[in-house]
Amino acid sequence: MTQQLDLFAEVAEPIPAAFTAAPKPAPSTPKATASRQVRTAAPCTPRIRRAPRPHPVSDPHRRALEIGEAVAERWHNRHGGTAIEVPIGVVATLALIREKDANGPDLKAQLLSQDGPQLIAMLREIWSMHWLHRPDLIERARILHEWLNDDVDEYRMHAVRAVAETALKRGLFDLTAHEDPFLRSATDVLSPVMMCLRSQGARQGLGEYHTPAPVADAMSEVLAAGQIMEINLAANEPRTGEHIHDPCAGSGGLPRSAAQYIRERGHDPADFQWSMVDIDQIAAACASVNAIIWGLGPRVTVACADALANPNAVQDAMREARAVFKHRDEALGKARLIAAVRQVQQLVDTALMHAA
Repeated sequence: MTQQLDLFAEVAEPIPAAFTAAPKPAPSTPKATASRQVRTAAPCTPRIRRAPRPHPVSDPHRRALEIGEAVAERWHNRHGGTAIEVPIGVVATLALIREKDANGPDLKAQLLSQDGPQLIAMLREIWSMHWLHRPDLIERARILHEWLNDDVDEYRMHAVRAVAETALKRGLFDLTAHEDPFLRSATDVLSPVMMCLRSQGARQGLGEYHTPAPVADAMSEVLAAGQIMEINLAANEPRTGEHIHDPCAGSGGLPRSAAQYIRERGHDPADFQWSMVDIDQIAAACASVNAIIWGLGPRVTVACADALANPNAVQDAMREARAVFKHRDEALGKARLIAAVRQVQQLVDTALMHAA
């Protein structure tokens, strides 16, 4: 099967085994008898449904809101419960997938054909693979995927599959599956999903007010141009290496707009340093996933803290990130050692078998 998934922005990965459907048995051919010759038809190659390329959406912010509303409605109709990190995590996981092969099979159709256990296995695999690449961001997004570490009962499995089906049919891949990070950054799809799943009372209790994406875009242009209150700053253009910080980032709406502004002027957001802080655990988790989706690069730090009470939140998050990377490296080192020992053992066993 043609490779289709790109779970990392930089590293190509094969399609997980959960995506590969079992081949259908070949039809039996009638046997020829002495009295009658049976003419068999030439084998035909099955027609593969090609994957439609994700295409830019004319109004990505409206599409994102429609996805958020549809996901929330489907989750509540399925009586998914109050654990809204589950449906948000499902959408976040799917948003990490890239459609990279224009001539490959239809990835959305493949995903929609998966049953509950296959879908759960796929979600786990995507998070695991991204942990190898950015363990710091995946650790910050833990609340969105830690429920996958438990046994997922059939009731929740049906609700999870319903959310995935809704997000895909509503056009999630048209927003997030592009190879070009500029197109992937056209909107923040996780913000309306989070907003729609939370009740108004919960949002007010958290003091959570999401900046509309068009407003965020306008603010980024004004700030970057240095034209606040008609005061022209010395630097009107973004400069490589600058640090862009949002102390109340939510899911990252303003940094997304800043990244788009940077790209429009011929720069790469990966050449800048980014930091985002939010007091809400789910919002910080969404910001971490968005940093991967939007291609903000290796110098991204996301902290879950009260920026007013802890002005050193970013520095604390950086220390935590270094510890997570160290743990990742140690785990990989042990895995390589175990693999090497097993390989040597296999060679020894083979040699002993031949000697016998």
